Amino acid sequence: MDNILPDVIRAAIEETIAAFFTEDIGLVIGPAISKPTDTPYEPPEADVTAVIGFSGAMEGGVHLSAPLHAGIGLASAFCGEPLTTLDATVRDGLGELANIVAGAVKSRISEEIYLTPPHVISGTNYAIMYTRSLNSTKCYFKTDFGPFFVEVFYKNL
Repeated sequence: MDNILPDVIRAAIEETIAAFFTEDIGLVIGPAISKPTDTPYEPPEADVTAVIGFSGAMEGGVHLSAPLHAGIGLASAFCGEPLTTLDATVRDGLGELANIVAGAVKSRISEEIYLTPPHVISGTNYAIMYTRSLNSTKCYFKTDFGPFFVEVFYKNL
C-alpha cells in the first residue's frame, strides 16, 4: 500500500474539498505534491492551521492551512454565514473541515486509524514540532477568498 498511498491520499483530499466547495467560491484544484522520502519533514507556514492527529494503523495527521483572510473566507463558505474575524466560529469551521478530510483519508485507508479532536493554531510566528521522518502529501487550492492547502503527513504503514 505504501507505493499507492500518496495517490489514495490525494484523491481523498481533492474529492472531499471539491464536495464542500463548489464553483460558488471559485475553487481551483492546484498541484499535489508528495515530499521525497529523503527530505526532512517541515510543518506548514501559514497564518492559520487546523490540525487533526492520527494514531493506530497510521501515525501522522492532517493540516488545513491558509493565510488568515483565506481561512476566514473558507469558514464563512463552510458555515454559510459572513464571518470577518478569527473567532470561535471560524476556528470551529476550519477544525471541522480538517476533521472531514481526515475522516475521508481514514475511510480509504483503514478504520483502525484514530483521529484526535481538531486544534486550530494561528499567528504569524508559530511553530509546530514533528518528527523529521514523516512522509507528506500536500494538495493546493485556490478560491475567491485566497489560497489554502491540505496536507496529510504520515509514517509509512
